[in-house]
Amino acid sequence: MKVRHNGTYSTQYLHMSKIAKGIRPGVQVKQGQTIGYVGSTGLATGPHVCYRFWKNGVQVDPFKTKLPPSEPISDSSRIYFEFYRDSLTQILDSISFY
Repeated sequence: MKVRHNGTYSTQYLHMSKIAKGIRPGVQVKQGQTIGYVGSTGLATGPHVCYRFWKNGVQVDPFKTKLPPSEPISDSSRIYFEFYRDSLTQILDSISFY
């Protein structure tokens, strides 16, 4: 499956066990939406997703690609994020490790 993010960038996801319901060519997807499920096709030794990153139709290393800066989040979103982060941190801090 290949997702076109804009005229420059695309990401590709391979070796999935199945495509999510309602996903087909031309359908618009949103960030965070499930598009498929981890699989182990071909000669894979375990479940995984092969992730590929494309810039102007050429596969590139996503870690070496300089991406444009993202838009800052709103103050109200930041407050929600910090509350959610802090509540999850509290849960994680309460876990005993042996």
